[in-house]
Amino acid sequence: MKRIHVPEINMRYWLAITFASIFGTNLGDLYAHESGFGLLGGLWLLVALAAAVFLIERRDDRAHEAYYWLAIVIIRTGATNIADYLRHSLPAVALAGGLVALLAALAGLSHVRVARKATATAGVPDTDAIYWAAMLTAGVLGTVLGDDCSHLLGQRPASVALGVLLGIALMLPQGGAASIGTYWTTVAIARTAGTAIGDWLAESKFLNIGLPLSTLLSGITFVAILIVWRRRMVTAPTI
Repeated sequence: MKRIHVPEINMRYWLAITFASIFGTNLGDLYAHESGFGLLGGLWLLVALAAAVFLIERRDDRAHEAYYWLAIVIIRTGATNIADYLRHSLPAVALAGGLVALLAALAGLSHVRVARKATATAGVPDTDAIYWAAMLTAGVLGTVLGDDCSHLLGQRPASVALGVLLGIALMLPQGGAASIGTYWTTVAIARTAGTAIGDWLAESKFLNIGLPLSTLLSGITFVAILIVWRRRMVTAPTI
């Protein structure tokens, strides 16, 4: 993906990633249940949508973030369904361990590629095939770990605990090529927290809003963060 289509890595970015995770969790569940395709049947449509986004993006020379965030949501939605399928097919410990190892390997490859390219932006992995494979892996891993934490602690305690963990991760330095490991760790934590929070919002008897409304609200919040915060950044006075 072209650099002109990739957002700046700042607090707006991480907040958007988190709410994209919540939205993707809800959307993945809603898509699997309401589309009639099941957990894996609908993946082909998501693959086609993602391919269309990347193909159109290559022909667009305008500077904006729409393609990046569309890809993030599509991949996160697919990751939810992949993880739910794998959880029923593989032992939990082996699945989580394999996903951690795969994400670490992809993050390592990303680090090597950034270190070799003098034109790469410090601290931000190139958004190439390795990047998107790592993003999908982080989404699957986050779904698995988020579900495990919810089952172990309960949905609300898990949401609070993972939210606190994400806040701690965001206080770590994000700059410099050496922080690519920190970047992917933070992404994985955001995916995990997003899974727990998304499931809690949809299934909480106290809130009682259900999956469709939870999906709508998380999606609106995600889009609002991207639009409103960016407008504030653009219109903010320069000192």
